[in-house]
Amino acid sequence: MTSVTIVIAAYNEGLALGAHLVSLADYLSMYGGYQFDYVIVDDGSTDETLAVARTFARFRPNVTVVSHPRNAGLGCSLRTGFQYAKGKYIVTLDADMSYSADMAIELLEAIEREDADIALASPYMNGGRVLNVPWLRRILSREANRFLSMATNGRYATLTSMVRAYRTEFVTQLRPGAAGMEINPQLLFLALKSGGKVVEVPAQLRWSDDRRANAGRTNLRKLAAQTVAVAATAFTFRPSLWLAVPGLFPGLLPLVVAVLFLLHVPARSIAIGTAVTVTIQYLSLAIFAGQLTAFFANAFLSTKHRAHVKAIRS
Repeated sequence: MTSVTIVIAAYNEGLALGAHLVSLADYLSMYGGYQFDYVIVDDGSTDETLAVARTFARFRPNVTVVSHPRNAGLGCSLRTGFQYAKGKYIVTLDADMSYSADMAIELLEAIEREDADIALASPYMNGGRVLNVPWLRRILSREANRFLSMATNGRYATLTSMVRAYRTEFVTQLRPGAAGMEINPQLLFLALKSGGKVVEVPAQLRWSDDRRANAGRTNLRKLAAQTVAVAATAFTFRPSLWLAVPGLFPGLLPLVVAVLFLLHVPARSIAIGTAVTVTIQYLSLAIFAGQLTAFFANAFLSTKHRAHVKAIRS
């Protein structure tokens, strides 16, 4: 029987957490091929989250509850969960069950079938879906994942989802340092750098009506900061992406010329500055075009490969 640790990071999930945990545990108990234990990390919640988690643990022998004294972020919560994991595999799930419980089984089956180190739940790959998510959140998430995907040359479509299966021995050696949501792409990039095998599984992400209603109170500045932090991991993994940045600013040339004029530099220097700026922009655009070509080529080949595998299995 394969041992699996379910890691759930929770922050101000309230009384609803209890129902989610019971529903998840009841569903997973039907699968005799796996032996599950649970690690619930309360990330400094100020509501009933910790009490609910402890109540859940009181009636089940295979539950560990860990509490942070203050809110430290998703990255810290996942690292804490990994420290307490005892199973051969770790499955990380959203506390509000935005992905259905059967996703855990699909990820475990995929990581075992493909002999992989990480299996990703992917709502943005072919066959995945996103439902009931506010349009701003959806756009930011989708575009951030497209950019992050470019850093992998289009090999993976969803890099921000925390719903994954990990081979415990592998993930505990990666040593991620991110404290917030950026830990998800960071873990993937570290895995790819170390030669790990990563597979994607089509998934359906569905927000509950309560989560959608509460999203209206989200601090937009905080959301934007999270998006930037997540996207910044792509530059860390693939620094060549920085070379494409100048080509994305069409106003760079007139800006450089205006600055040179304001500084009263000689005409020869203005000509040189103009030539250098134009050269940099064209080279940048060429690099960006090459990265886009690699991205779409890999995405196309990956789609064909998945279709071929599906046809063979059917």
